[in-house]
Amino acid sequence: MNEKSFEIVDVLNHNTLLTKDGKTQESYVFFGKGIGFKRKKGELFVCDRNVQNAMLVLEDREALLYKDLISSMENKELVYLVQDIVDDANRAFGHKINGNLNLTLLDHLNFAIERQRQNYKMDCPFLKELEFIYPLEYQFSKNALQYLNDNLKGYANFDKSEIGFLTLHIHAAISQKKLSTVMRNNEIVHDCTKLIGALYKNDVDSSSIYYARFIKHLEFALQRYEQGIHIHNIMLEIIRETCDHEYEIAQQINGMLNKKYRMKLEEDELGYLALHIYNLQNKTGIRRVENEKN
Repeated sequence: MNEKSFEIVDVLNHNTLLTKDGKTQESYVFFGKGIGFKRKKGELFVCDRNVQNAMLVLEDREALLYKDLISSMENKELVYLVQDIVDDANRAFGHKINGNLNLTLLDHLNFAIERQRQNYKMDCPFLKELEFIYPLEYQFSKNALQYLNDNLKGYANFDKSEIGFLTLHIHAAISQKKLSTVMRNNEIVHDCTKLIGALYKNDVDSSSIYYARFIKHLEFALQRYEQGIHIHNIMLEIIRETCDHEYEIAQQINGMLNKKYRMKLEEDELGYLALHIYNLQNKTGIRRVENEKN
């Protein structure tokens, strides 16, 4: 991209330009100290060594949203902090992150700061599940949170729950999935864990390998459902007979999915889910509520 010319669509500030490639019509946001100084809309801008970072905006609509967001922000420093995080994510995960991560992450963090101003706290209820399902994204987000807090001292301070939201954004960008889909699937995992916990004397041991296997299987089951992939469980009849109680719990989970999320897993999927629930009961020491003496 070096020494290539772009048309300036808008000067967002002295250090940020919104541009367009005349041939591909793709929109780019360029960052660099002073690159927007005395620049005007419609001029040609040469991408040279003064450009520190570049972000591809996939759609014109996203470019306009990004422009409006930056214009409304009180602290423009957040723009560069988010760009640093996106650059680090590209290096950490070894492939190109979805370009709109800049927009979605900036929008989320800006709104989070507004919530702080209003003393409104937003918890992430499935933080433990996220640490198990996406360990790399979780650790990256933990470091990103520290980076944000170190550079925003006196202006904003994000608590631990923000690690969960960062993890969701990072994973969505890596997997090229919609953020809403990633958030919904993790909410489902959380709801299923709560339901199983309610049917046993003790909560599920979220630190066990069997819990990690359970939620990983559930995540893949949800992906197969979304993609219309069908599996055949040759052990289904045996599971129904030998793990009858666990199969009933799997059916209750399916009922909850159908009622709350308008989803319904096939019986072959429920059989495998019952096996994981069986391991949770027999390998981690949790007991059924119905076995508890009054």
